[in-house]
Amino acid sequence: MRVLVTGGDGFVGQHLVDHLLGHGYEVTATMLGEAPSAGTLSPAALAAADWTRLDVRDSDAVASVVHAVRPRRVFHLAGFSSGAEAGRRSREALAVNGAGTLSLVEAIARAPVDVQAVVVAGSGDAYGGGGGPMGERTPLRPRSVYGATKAAQDVLARGAGAALGVRVVVARLFPLVGPGQRPAFVLPSFCRRALAIQRGTAEPRLAVGNLAVARDFTDVRDGVRALAGIADLDGTPHMAYNVCSGIATKIHRLLEWVLERAEIEPEIVRDPALVRRGEPEVVVGDPARLRAATGWRAARDLRACVHATMDWVATSGAA
Repeated sequence: MRVLVTGGDGFVGQHLVDHLLGHGYEVTATMLGEAPSAGTLSPAALAAADWTRLDVRDSDAVASVVHAVRPRRVFHLAGFSSGAEAGRRSREALAVNGAGTLSLVEAIARAPVDVQAVVVAGSGDAYGGGGGPMGERTPLRPRSVYGATKAAQDVLARGAGAALGVRVVVARLFPLVGPGQRPAFVLPSFCRRALAIQRGTAEPRLAVGNLAVARDFTDVRDGVRALAGIADLDGTPHMAYNVCSGIATKIHRLLEWVLERAEIEPEIVRDPALVRRGEPEVVVGDPARLRAATGWRAARDLRACVHATMDWVATSGAA
């Protein structure tokens, strides 16, 4: 079966491409620039996928790719994934996450093939966070520019899908972590700086933000397995499914595991400039709907995931 993965050159995209290839799919993956060369895909996997450039802001280009590939399934991962970047480039983030997704759904509606499923990678940030575990019936009340763009994407994707007869499902991803993630995110940032201290190229001192906040982290390899499972569903389209562990882990725990792997004990200093204003103390999702529909559970140990990320940063040149 041929599948299309937009944003296949990204962190989650590369892991998804690898998963799909391993399960016998023919994969066309889009990239914004060049095919990834320093990510998580092996040379064999890079060669096995068909790579094509695509900027989802170009609706004509989106239609051309869909028409040429004629996929039976589409995984839409292209978009802004960093809250900080979305905050700095808010209009661009909305154009990519919102209008880009709408262009894709419209192109699929006109495609010369029956597309069985379109899985859109949404975000738990669309909820806004705070309080107890958030289920899919929790109102979308984003508290950041990034969350607002993902909420817009969520509503546009499912609404346009329903109007145009496209089987769209949104996977509301809570934070995914693992090998291959960019240093802009908290875990690889800890890893990179810990390695610099370990190697003697930085002072044994770590500046951090609010380590007391807790987030619902899941290993990215479990996350892409959930995306593939959602695509297999024959149930009602235009649904949303939380992809999360249902467990909140404090940021300080991630840092402890990083330092444990690096075997260092640096001075930890709180830097007010690194504290995000107004961020909720706890953000945790409820994965019950996904579990009931697919049997999926987050199977990988988070501590082992942190160690694997540390090892990847140490050997990939990302440090």
